[in-house]
Amino acid sequence: MTPSLLAASLILALGQTPESVATKASPPDDAFLQARLSLLAGDTDFGAPDANTRFHVALDARTAELTSGLRAEAALSLFVNPSGFQGLAFQDNASYFRLRYRPSSWAAHESLSLTAFPVSSTRLHMGYENPVVWGRQTTLIRREEGGEPGMELRLSRQRWEAFAAAKAPRLANGLTLEHERRLMFLAGAGLNLTRAFRAEIQAAHFGRPPSGAMSEGGKDLDLNTYGVSGRVQWRQGVPVGTNVDLALYEGDPTFFERFFAPEVYPGGFGAHLALEGSFVSQRLLDADASEPGITRRQPAHAAALVARFKWDLLRVHALAYYKTPAFIFIDMPGFPPGLALSNRMQPAAERSATLGADYHLRAWGLTPGLLLRATRPPSLTSAFATSGVLSGHAIIRDNRLLTFLPEGEEPGLILTTKATARWDLGEVAGVLAEVFYTRDPNRTRFEDDVTGTMRVVRESPHMAGGNLLLQVRL
Repeated sequence: MTPSLLAASLILALGQTPESVATKASPPDDAFLQARLSLLAGDTDFGAPDANTRFHVALDARTAELTSGLRAEAALSLFVNPSGFQGLAFQDNASYFRLRYRPSSWAAHESLSLTAFPVSSTRLHMGYENPVVWGRQTTLIRREEGGEPGMELRLSRQRWEAFAAAKAPRLANGLTLEHERRLMFLAGAGLNLTRAFRAEIQAAHFGRPPSGAMSEGGKDLDLNTYGVSGRVQWRQGVPVGTNVDLALYEGDPTFFERFFAPEVYPGGFGAHLALEGSFVSQRLLDADASEPGITRRQPAHAAALVARFKWDLLRVHALAYYKTPAFIFIDMPGFPPGLALSNRMQPAAERSATLGADYHLRAWGLTPGLLLRATRPPSLTSAFATSGVLSGHAIIRDNRLLTFLPEGEEPGLILTTKATARWDLGEVAGVLAEVFYTRDPNRTRFEDDVTGTMRVVRESPHMAGGNLLLQVRL
């Protein structure tokens, strides 16, 4: 079967006419309405019963001009999750309403916009590349049900842009045991220094209410956070889009949008380089203090380097990032929650490097790729016990999960090989797939020996898994 016939067959099976493939995107000034249905199926280890699926529904709308230069936009973004027996539960994915104003004398990409996030504001964050962003959620503990609303005001001009934003979660006060409204403030700006160079800067402040441990020292102190993030970029030639790497962007609310963004191959060379860094300072309880209620400021750092190149139909991409354990626990905040990392834990930063390439097969609309990744996982020297089962290194899997190594053993390098594919079926549908092999020598489990004593034993370091993302746009 020829590529065109195969694409036409699949499109007809989805209930669309072949002519819809050739339609152009709606111009920015026209009214627009589109529904997106996405199914994500993933399994990090084919040998373990941990497969999962997620169904995502999105509705994007834009009005025609309401009055001179003013338009309204909205995006409804929801996860549909099973609940109970044949029940369903809906989870907001940073849906928003936006008013956008553009005078007739401004360029098409210039505007003044006001965006409201009524339930979840995870689209507002600090940092730029997903592995090193922070502040998507103000905290993961002591939260009241009801979401985390936010609002952003943004001005975009020809060579520069600026924004100011705020989030308003309701958090539990550890002293009064009541919930209170707290604000996280974010602001930033970007400037095109030349046609190729761009610089950006962001800053944020958030004051969390005191934890219950504060009362032991008789002090009423907020656990506040200050932070800055910055980035410099250099671009040349044709635009270079994002490669397929689904696992790396988990948790990004734009996940179902970024990977299906149109990619053009006009021929010629293109390059994109970006270097970013973040510094965060948090006021937390001092775990090493001789008396309760003493606080200290804990610094946290992260940095990332991104390089993307395109030559005709070939793309090459690289990513390297670094982040300290204190940065990983920013949203808790601290570890254990509310406490700064003890000096006895000897925190070791996460370091990761990825190199990959893909090639676009124009006749098929298919882009296969391959990438390699090496990661030195973040770790702590366990301070939970001075001897015994938890006296070795603790591997930080994420901000809520630790695994432990046998006593006396050091963390090992995690190696991943991944084959990827993107298949575009015009404007109607798309398919993303990745299959990967990972060698992780840090995999362990708890096991009782013959005497009934719990101990840490190693598991097989070999894992094979995959992810599949299907999307239909109506």
